[in-house]
Amino acid sequence: MSEPASISLGIATRYATALFELAKEASILPALEADTTALAEALATSPELRAVIASPMISREDQGRAIAAIAARIGVTPLVANTLALMSEKR
Repeated sequence: MSEPASISLGIATRYATALFELAKEASILPALEADTTALAEALATSPELRAVIASPMISREDQGRAIAAIAARIGVTPLVANTLALMSEKR
């Protein structure tokens, strides 16, 4: 695995672990599972969403707005919505 890929994997693992622990503490693991499934389906069915997430040409602000709109449309929990916002800000 290349160094940038391993760094990205490490960061993703930290976000996932933190999200899981917060959901566990809040007793909302079933909601986290539903949110994760809904987001995976949105990514699988929307080439536009994948492009927004992957494009370095889209500003953090625009990317954050797009992700927030998708999260609101899907109806994810505030915990997941906030995590997505943080991830788009820190990308």
